[in-house]
Amino acid sequence: MHITNKTILAAACCALLFGSGTVRAQPTAGTSTATPAASAATAAAPAPAATAKVTHAQFTTAVKNREPIDHVTRLDNSQHTIFFFTDLQDAAGQTITHRWQYRGKTMAEVKFEPKANRWRVWSSKALLPDQTGTWTVEVVDGSGHVLASRSFDYTPVQAAATRATHKVQPQATHKVPNTTGMTPAPAASTHGGGG
Repeated sequence: MHITNKTILAAACCALLFGSGTVRAQPTAGTSTATPAASAATAAAPAPAATAKVTHAQFTTAVKNREPIDHVTRLDNSQHTIFFFTDLQDAAGQTITHRWQYRGKTMAEVKFEPKANRWRVWSSKALLPDQTGTWTVEVVDGSGHVLASRSFDYTPVQAAATRATHKVQPQATHKVPNTTGMTPAPAASTHGGGG
């Protein structure tokens, strides 16, 4: 009975030591001397708050001199490329991603590494004519926070507009030589007249 009490007491002391988190491992090459409790506290520390801001974001058909040339909210599928422009503030040293989404799927991710407090970036996407519908780009920081989100509608070319365009276009592009010696009548005017 006396041996059993010593065994129980020794087991209780070991359980108390291991349960308290104060047991340290002997350092060897490539091992850490941190205690298990300290490692858990470090791992549970929250990530720093996102500081990057998007001051301007829009779709455009082109970027010139680091600025968008127009603001696109709707694009017809006769156009096959669109750009997404973003003006970032306080993003230096972070990774910023343009996440292109279509019908709930990520179609492309373009990553940027801003080098200054103000950094303008843009990405482009080649579009297939049958990919009509709403496209969205999310601007995401390295922690996964969505800083901004914009959408545009990619629409089919209207059949009626196409027929009307063809009616205005001349049907023949070649000239018939004047063999009668007569001066041809002047072409009809395409601009409005005064009254």
